[in-house]
This record gives sequence, C-alpha cells and structure tokens, in this order.
Amino acid sequence: MTRIAWLALVLFGLSACKGVEEGAPQVVEPAGARTGHGFLYETGEGVREYALLAGIRGADTDQSREALQALLDEAGPRLSLVETEAGRDRYDRPIVIAVFDRAGETAYLDAEMVKSGQALVWPRPGADARAGVLLALEEEARMSGAGAWGEGHFTIRSPDPDPLAQHLDSAQIMEGRVVAIGEARNGRLYLNFGMNWRTDFTVSLNREDRERFEAAGLYDPASLEGARVRVRGWLYAENGPMIHVQSPWQIEIVDAPEPVTLP
Repeated sequence: MTRIAWLALVLFGLSACKGVEEGAPQVVEPAGARTGHGFLYETGEGVREYALLAGIRGADTDQSREALQALLDEAGPRLSLVETEAGRDRYDRPIVIAVFDRAGETAYLDAEMVKSGQALVWPRPGADARAGVLLALEEEARMSGAGAWGEGHFTIRSPDPDPLAQHLDSAQIMEGRVVAIGEARNGRLYLNFGMNWRTDFTVSLNREDRERFEAAGLYDPASLEGARVRVRGWLYAENGPMIHVQSPWQIEIVDAPEPVTLP
C-alpha cells in the first residue's frame, strides 16, 4: 500500500469517529515521550510541539513513559496525528489521535498503551470518540494484570472516604453503589455513595455535562440511584472526596435497576 493510500484510509477511519475533526492527518517526526500520554514532535516546517494522546492517561511511572517512547521509536517519521474536537488544552497542547503504519495495518498509540496496561482510558468531551474500544482493551489488561495493573499503580478503589482521602489530587477509578441522588437549583447533579454527603464520596455533573448524556441518547444520570457504577476521573476534595464527570464514558454501569432512558 502506498503512503498516500494509507493516509487516505487513516483519514477516512478517523473522520468517521464522532469527536474527531475532519482534516488531513499531519505527518510528524517524534521527538521524545515525556509521560505515558504526552510527547514532543516536530512538524515538516521544523516547529516543535508537545502533544497529548486523546482519551488516555499514562501511569506515573518510568515504564509507562518508556512504553510510549518505544512506540514512537517504532513509528519514526511515519507518525500521523489528527487533532480532536477538544482542540488544545489550557497550556495550548494539541489533543490528538496518533497512528502509524505497521506492516500494512494501522497501529493506534492509544490502543497500544491501554492494551499493554501502561495507560488508563481517560475520556473527556471532544476527545472520547474511541472510548468504547479503549475500555474493552482496558478490561482485558486489568483482568490479565498487564503493566501498571499488575504492579499496583492502577487499581479500582471502593467509595470509602477515608482510604480515598489518601489519593486526593490524582487520577482514580472508583466502584460502588449510588445510595442517593441530589440536585441543586442550578441543575448540578450529585450521585452520593454514602449517607453523609458532607464527608462521603460523591460524583458531580453540571447541567451541560448531563446534556451530553441526552445528546448521546443515553440514560439519565439522575436515574442511577441503586446502581453499582464504576467512575473514573480526577479525585479532589469538595465535601469529601469527589469526581466531576464531563463525559458519559466516565461512568460505567456495572449492575443496576433498569435505567430511565432520556426521551
């Protein structure tokens, strides 16, 4: 397959994904991994930039960074980037899907990192087009104890607020049952995992976050009372440990009464 034909196939596949801008992939020269999800690259014009892989977050380990570096070394000048609808982060770093040709097949850096257990799925609005595929790969990596899962860097935690307090200001996955649901006057929704919302673990969603569930034709998050769910995101302190959900892919229903489908 010629390089032009391969790039055309990459563009077709990526632009078909919701959350990915239409446009030609940018062929770049990798200039080194800095984390398990961020790397430097140089454009054809010699401009150096720092890119973030959309939809994943690498483990905070040397092994994760080295795993991404090995993929960049394998890709070499064949690395192609497509920016997602998320555009750039607050530090002006492009949020991209990165691919390269591996013996006629398209290799995705996000999938390779998740499959090896060196990265978590990290959905965000405009950068979650591949979340379904990546979550399936993550489940396989977790069950097999691959990479950071087997080394204890990744784990699924319980909603007990005391142990969770030791992991504030970090990326976490929590699994538990929604005990109660509250809604503020401004439309902010709270999924409470204990009887005391002032101290127990809570998940919050703003009105615009809830609208993303509706736009995707999914269940109403307000119907999750009694459901056992798995939630991922940045753990911080607000009346106890809290995760703020922006993308529907941040919540996985593990076991639940039949959820109410949005009209």
